[in-house]
Amino acid sequence: MKIKLVAGFAAVIILVLCAYSASLLLSLPAPATAEIPEVFFFRADNSKIDSGTVATLRWNVDGADSIVIDHGIGQVEASGEVKVTPSQITAYNLTAVSKGGTVVSSVIVNVVPVVKPASLPPSPAIDSNGIPSNIRADMLPALNENESYVFFQGAIMVGADNHYIVLRNNPASRNPTWAELKAFLQTDQTDRHAYVTGSFTCGDFSEMLHNNAEAAGIRAAIVAVKLLPAGMTEGFTNHSLNAFETTDKGLVYIDTTSSSQGYYADKQVNVQVGQEYEPVAIFPQPGQMQRWPSMGSVVSIDIPPYW
Repeated sequence: MKIKLVAGFAAVIILVLCAYSASLLLSLPAPATAEIPEVFFFRADNSKIDSGTVATLRWNVDGADSIVIDHGIGQVEASGEVKVTPSQITAYNLTAVSKGGTVVSSVIVNVVPVVKPASLPPSPAIDSNGIPSNIRADMLPALNENESYVFFQGAIMVGADNHYIVLRNNPASRNPTWAELKAFLQTDQTDRHAYVTGSFTCGDFSEMLHNNAEAAGIRAAIVAVKLLPAGMTEGFTNHSLNAFETTDKGLVYIDTTSSSQGYYADKQVNVQVGQEYEPVAIFPQPGQMQRWPSMGSVVSIDIPPYW
């Protein structure tokens, strides 16, 4: 997720898949059952690095026909290592595939940002509508009826490619039941998009899910959270997700941000300040992790006041 201060035109980047067979001829041996791959380990030699430095990913996998690591690493051998230099907190996913199934293993590398003297002007004051008071209307393109920009901490939210995040609200939308929300999520394709740095990241996922839900008649919100990655005392990261007020389970948080492969990634998160941000898959697939790695401890939660 990115936040761009419109005033002064300065920009700030703010920011994670059984079959059975039986033999009818007892005189013949039962056919061999294909086994799923086994990931003995997939780890980073250092789970926390300084910005601009190198971390080494190491792995050992058995029984896989294909092994791929995302974020541009690609096809790899059954065991090996690769050096990476992520610019921000990054979840690397190793996908091992055989005739028996698919196994996904993940490791997170936290990045401590370089601390520089503040060079941006202070955030503008916020008026009663949650809009920075010193942003003139003529600075932003005019929107259609029932559309709105998203402002966060005195700045306007933009997508990975720097487009303004625009929410399209449906005046006839309503709060769903939990079953209705899950039915919508199961058919919605937002989580099948690949996470691509600089093109489609968490803000884009949350914008798309919000607008798809509203178009389907389901009232939705976009949420920004500030996270403190494990083992770090500074260098907060920011993340975007969605919220829905269900009629039977109350407020639920949904995170659809996927991996660079774009697989099933609808997740529910118990978002509370001081608690770990640990997404849990709503529709776990065979061989896919159900509980995703923690992105860190929740420092703050922001839901725009115009929801």
